[in-house]
Amino acid sequence: MTRRGFTFIEILVVMIVIGILATLAFARLQSSKEKGTVASMTSDLRAVAEEQEAYYFQHRVYAPATDSLNPNYSPGNVVTITEASPGGWSANVSNPSTPKRCFIVVGNAAPQGTAVNDGLISCS
Repeated sequence: MTRRGFTFIEILVVMIVIGILATLAFARLQSSKEKGTVASMTSDLRAVAEEQEAYYFQHRVYAPATDSLNPNYSPGNVVTITEASPGGWSANVSNPSTPKRCFIVVGNAAPQGTAVNDGLISCS
């Protein structure tokens, strides 16, 4: 008697291997998605820095809120200016799809988050 087809165990082993591969691919996709979100947050803080310098050039003080600037942020990013004075400013950005936040401090504003160097964006 000849046997045709696969046994239940063979099919089960193949399904387990496919499941493991799918899990690894999904984890890698999520990591790439978070890296993209953090990159958009960093880009938005760079845009705020440019807008703040333009605002300072016109008014001799940094803008206390993003409403005074020309905001055009990435979808989902929330930018908050936490301190603004004639001597400096600080801001942060968050996104609900990642627990990370990015910070920037310029001039003599108080350091916040992981940003301690003037003008450098730091994410944590």
